[in-house]
Amino acid sequence: MTLATQTLPRVGRPPRTSIVEWLRTPRPPLAPPRWLRVMLFVLGAVALAIVPLVNPSYINLSLTLVMIWTIVGLGLNLLVGFGGQVSLGHSAFFAIGAYTVAVGGEAGLGQLPSLVVAGALPFVVGYLVGLPALRLHGLQLGLVTLALAMATPAVIRLLEPLTHGSRGIAIDGDPPPFVPLAHDQWVYYLALVIAALAYVVTRRLARGRLGRSFVAVRDAELVAQTLGVDIAQTKTRLFAASAVYAGVAGGLYALLLEFMGPENFGLLLSISFVTLIVVGGLATVPGAVLGALFIQYVPQLTSAISPAATGAAYGLVLVLFAFFVPFGLAGLLRGALGPVIAKIPGRR
Repeated sequence: MTLATQTLPRVGRPPRTSIVEWLRTPRPPLAPPRWLRVMLFVLGAVALAIVPLVNPSYINLSLTLVMIWTIVGLGLNLLVGFGGQVSLGHSAFFAIGAYTVAVGGEAGLGQLPSLVVAGALPFVVGYLVGLPALRLHGLQLGLVTLALAMATPAVIRLLEPLTHGSRGIAIDGDPPPFVPLAHDQWVYYLALVIAALAYVVTRRLARGRLGRSFVAVRDAELVAQTLGVDIAQTKTRLFAASAVYAGVAGGLYALLLEFMGPENFGLLLSISFVTLIVVGGLATVPGAVLGALFIQYVPQLTSAISPAATGAAYGLVLVLFAFFVPFGLAGLLRGALGPVIAKIPGRR
C-alpha cells in the first residue's frame, strides 16, 4: 500500500467539523410541520394572554420590557441586518417616542393617539437623518448616528420648557376607566399587541419584494440599481421605518415606567440595542426576540456581581459573537433544532 492510499479518508465517513466551524456555518430557517407550527402558536398565544393575570407586577414589568426591546430589535434588524446600514443612535428615536407620549399626556392627547404620534414623529426625523445615509457608509454613518445618541440627553435638558429638563416628567400610564386592568397588565397587553403586529409586519417585509430590495442594496448597490431599485428612496425609507419601531417602543416604555428623565437615554441604551441584534442574529426576525431576552435578563445576573459588570459583559459578548457566532442565537437554535425538527412527520 502506497503512502497516497494511506492518507485517503475512509469512504462514508463524514468530515470532522470543529466547534468554531459549526458555529460559523449558515443554516436555513427552521421548517416545522404545519400542525406543530399551529400548536405552538396556539399554546404561545394562550400562555402570553394568561401570564399577566396570574403573575405579580414585577414579572409583568420584566416581560413587558422584553416585548419593548423586541419591537426595537425588529426595526433595527431591518436597518442593519437586512439593509446593511449601521446605526448606533436608535436611542434618540426611542427618546423621541417616550417624550412624545409624556408631553402628549400632559396636553390631554390620550395614550393611544400619543402612541400614534410617537411613531409618526420619529418617522419624519428618521427620514431627515436618513438622507445623509445616501452619501455615508459603514463607519461614517455609524459615527453620525453615535453623535445623535450622545447628544440626546443634552437636547432633552435644553428643551426644559417642554421636557422639564433634568427634573424629569411624569406620565399617566393607567388604563382608561372602562378597562378593568391594573397598570402593569394594561401596558403588558398594549406591548403584546404592538409587538405581535410588528413581528408579523417585519416578517412579511423580510420575505417580500421590499425585503429583497433591502438585501440587494446591502449586498450590491450597483446591481440593485441596474435592476430598477431606487437606492435613495430605499435607504431613507428603511431608516425612517426603523425609527418608527423605536419611537413606538419608546412610547410604551414611558407608559410602563410612568416617569422619564434624560438619564434614561444614555449611550449604554444604544449599545444595548446593538448588542440585541448581534446576539439575537442579524437578518433574522426571531433573533429580535432572543436578543431582547438576552439584554433584559443577562444584566440582572451581571449586576449581582458588580455594577460595572454589565458594560463588560456587553463588550465581551459582542466580541465573541462577532468572531465565533456571527449568526447569533438564532443560528445556534437552527443548528441544534434543525435536524430534530426535520425528522418530525407532517406537511410543510
